[in-house]
Amino acid sequence: MSRFQRALVSLVAAIFMVSTASAHHSAADFDFSKSKTTRGVVKEFNVANPHTHATITVRDANGTHDVTFEGVAASLFYRVGYTRGMVQPGDSITVIYAPRRDGAEGGQIVGLITAKGQQVILRLPGR
Repeated sequence: MSRFQRALVSLVAAIFMVSTASAHHSAADFDFSKSKTTRGVVKEFNVANPHTHATITVRDANGTHDVTFEGVAASLFYRVGYTRGMVQPGDSITVIYAPRRDGAEGGQIVGLITAKGQQVILRLPGR
């Protein structure tokens, strides 16, 4: 392998490692010492790995707008009673969440209550 080929392989490997490291983040963005709730209509609710993502349309004093939330991996949701299809677009739900530390709307889901009263409460280690 020539010097150029080794340099190219090293460069590609470095780029891959940086992009992989930046793709995963911790939950440090969220303040788990606080809990907030909001009620809205589900626009998107995707329980998946590595993180769950949800967008809820909320109506408040500022009007109607979308709020995004993040959650833990699918396996943790399923362990505490979530079942596939429990939350669908158009459903009204209450989201219990740890707010963002930067003050932006949304946060990390720590629980939810469906319109039918089904509860999914995550017990996160150390929180």
